[in-house]
Amino acid sequence: MDYLQAALIFLILLLSIFLAITGIQVFFILRDLKKALDRFNAILQTSENIAEDLEKPVAVASKLATTAEVSVAAGAAKVLRKIIKPKQKRFYKKVL
Repeated sequence: MDYLQAALIFLILLLSIFLAITGIQVFFILRDLKKALDRFNAILQTSENIAEDLEKPVAVASKLATTAEVSVAAGAAKVLRKIIKPKQKRFYKKVL
């Protein structure tokens, strides 16, 4: 066996070892990435639940304010009608 064949076998073994180590490192990186994405998904789910819990009271308050606004406007219109009484129109002519 000459030096060229020995060098090629050595290089092939060395590259195989490096590729195996690189594959293992990629596996660990992808596993850590999956864990991080799972944590991030849990955080997003928690924030979505918090947003839904906040949305309900805000919707009720908005509806209450809207109905209160309508009832206040109706009450104000009723008070204005009492204050400013329209002149009764006659359906007949007053004859002297």
